[in-house]
Amino acid sequence: MTRGPDDSAPDREDSPRDAALAWFVRLESGDADAGQRADFARWLAHDPVNRREYERLAGVWRDLDRVPDPRPARRRPAVSRRGVLAGAAAAAAAMAVTPVIGTGTIRTGTGERRSLTLDDGSLVDLDAGSGIAPAFTPAGRRVRLVDGRARFTPAAGRDGPFTVTCGDHSVTTRAAVFTVHGHTEGVVVAVEHGTVEVACRGIHQAHLGAGACRIHGADGPGTPVPDGVAIESAWRQGRLVFRDQPLAAVVADLNRYHPARIVLWGAALAGLRVDGTVDITRPDTALNAIARTLPVRMQQPVPGVILLRAV
Repeated sequence: MTRGPDDSAPDREDSPRDAALAWFVRLESGDADAGQRADFARWLAHDPVNRREYERLAGVWRDLDRVPDPRPARRRPAVSRRGVLAGAAAAAAAMAVTPVIGTGTIRTGTGERRSLTLDDGSLVDLDAGSGIAPAFTPAGRRVRLVDGRARFTPAAGRDGPFTVTCGDHSVTTRAAVFTVHGHTEGVVVAVEHGTVEVACRGIHQAHLGAGACRIHGADGPGTPVPDGVAIESAWRQGRLVFRDQPLAAVVADLNRYHPARIVLWGAALAGLRVDGTVDITRPDTALNAIARTLPVRMQQPVPGVILLRAV
């Protein structure tokens, strides 16, 4: 039996392609420890098919990092290649830090990431092109994710729960570290530490513990997302990671980092599935990979707009 790095599904037998993708996501997101890297080396040597599938996947995405970045330097996020390789600590240091935030809507621009301290001491890491609206009252601590993605670390020792809302969904906890992502297929909730409760229009959907990640829709939570916490945390380490994601969701993520507006021309393209990872300072590499691996072509009819059309 061949197995990828998804220890949460010990009974699943992966195809070489699925296992290669799972290893690729884990290694590129920076979440693999020394033992897992040793397991990966054994998996790679176990069967020539494993190596072929991994090299095929890695070659499509990694080689594209060599494409020169055409954007003006002033538009690039302040994350160096060295900082990406150093991991989350260096990436966090590269984020802009703002003063304590009380009420009102806080937004980040294209390619901009921010670390915020709310007026109760809670911490928020805000992804590029995202917005939150804190609304703290004596009755409770609530933050609305207007759009995009954010990671929350509620202040400890405070009375009452901490709740993040996104559309019709709410995520409530007393002590957890978690990410909420407004996704084209619902609301992604990924829990690093602690436990959260997810509800839709006030109706309980699920309790999620540490290591859990699911996409929640109007009909309830979807199946667990393998390596979902690593995927939803990768942007803090300078990467965007896509694992079997619809093209519409990939474009939404890329639009938060690309200076041009990327538009899908035709609803049929939205459901095409995408796998891979890209440096957030080089979103054009993802577009080139999409054009190479999917039946789409890029056009730029006017400056500042990129169309993705069916071939």
